[in-house]
Amino acid sequence: MSDKGKTRISVTMTQAYVGGLNELVKKGNYLNRGEIILEALRGLFRSYGIEPFSKMIEEDAGKPV
Repeated sequence: MSDKGKTRISVTMTQAYVGGLNELVKKGNYLNRGEIILEALRGLFRSYGIEPFSKMIEEDAGKPV
């Protein structure tokens, strides 16, 4: 499914990961679980020096999930 250049994916996680995501949202650190996952992916790409994503990451940072 693609909407405005985005693709929805499905990920299976253990309850421990889901609980951690929910806790961060509950504490108000993030608006939703998707925002947490996208931020983690941005950091992963940066840490591996994946440059083609840098412009897309900057543009995506200000958009709601």
